[in-house]
Amino acid sequence: MAVASLNPLAVVYREEQNFEWWTYLLVALIEAVAGSTLAWISQSGFNPVASGGLRGLAISMIAIGAIAMPMLVVVGFLRMTTEVTPTDLRVWFGWIPTYRRFVAIGMIQKIDVVSYRPILDHGGWGIRSGRDGERVLNARGSRGVRLELSDGTRLLIGSQRPEALALAIEGALRPGC
Repeated sequence: MAVASLNPLAVVYREEQNFEWWTYLLVALIEAVAGSTLAWISQSGFNPVASGGLRGLAISMIAIGAIAMPMLVVVGFLRMTTEVTPTDLRVWFGWIPTYRRFVAIGMIQKIDVVSYRPILDHGGWGIRSGRDGERVLNARGSRGVRLELSDGTRLLIGSQRPEALALAIEGALRPGC
């Protein structure tokens, strides 16, 4: 059988979440400050490469990092996608996925729609760990789906539509019901 003839699994639920607007504003401000600083250094006549030595190299590398890092953060982390297929639950961060978590549907033992306090309970948004070792994947808001897995771990997935996500997972657990 050719690989091209295999049908990909149908996605029964998909949600894409961007982080809050102020997160992008913060990244833009960091980028503006870095760019302004580099422009000022350039206009002042300082040439780190011409000054030679490790100091010049270090300044050049810091300047490159200051410009590139905020954009890498935006592309690599500031979007969360959640998918449910008949066989697994997938969560990843970034337009170019930098963090992925796949959970086999058969490993899910319990599903709860919950409200939580992202800052107080988990220290914010993103890829977090709760005080009790629970893994938290969230991009915005304060609602989500808490899963208990057969290996004893707990996973909290933030969602703007937690009821629909829970129903999709429940449907994948019990096909035909």
